[in-house]
Amino acid sequence: MSSEVQDRLEAARKAAEAEVERLKAEHDKLAEKIASLGDDSPDRRAELRRRRAMIVDAREALKDTEAALRLFEKTGKEHAIIAEGTRVFGSVAVRVPPGTSHEARGRAIDDELSGSLADVAAELGVILAAAPSRYTRERPGRDAEGRTVLDVFGRVEGDTLVPAVSSASRNLRV
Repeated sequence: MSSEVQDRLEAARKAAEAEVERLKAEHDKLAEKIASLGDDSPDRRAELRRRRAMIVDAREALKDTEAALRLFEKTGKEHAIIAEGTRVFGSVAVRVPPGTSHEARGRAIDDELSGSLADVAAELGVILAAAPSRYTRERPGRDAEGRTVLDVFGRVEGDTLVPAVSSASRNLRV
């Protein structure tokens, strides 16, 4: 199983790298075409900005896949939480049945995450600043076992581990 997971994570990283390169090549090709035509219209500039934003999004996806691979290499698990310097990141998979209330969903996430997040905080010598569910952002879709997968992000500020997930991204329920 572990080699299957590692192979899947490697494939995702390679696909993300290829996507970044493809988008950069398209952007550069369009920029050259615009420069050669001397067309500096607002529409062309907007198209270049849109393509640059796509590259930024692809790079973020690449960072996420690299972090998932690093997490797997460190722990041997697909879903775990680790600390690197003053950053805490990882993922957790939680079984949330359809029709579960918002409060029950939050409790299920807190129950699943509290032990591992507290262990990482103790390893760093800090305390948690919020409920464990506040450190999460839901990924779209479900894993192979039908569980909800949540990314976990935190950062150390002083002697406290604070959530590093914006409330806007937390509220996006895909």
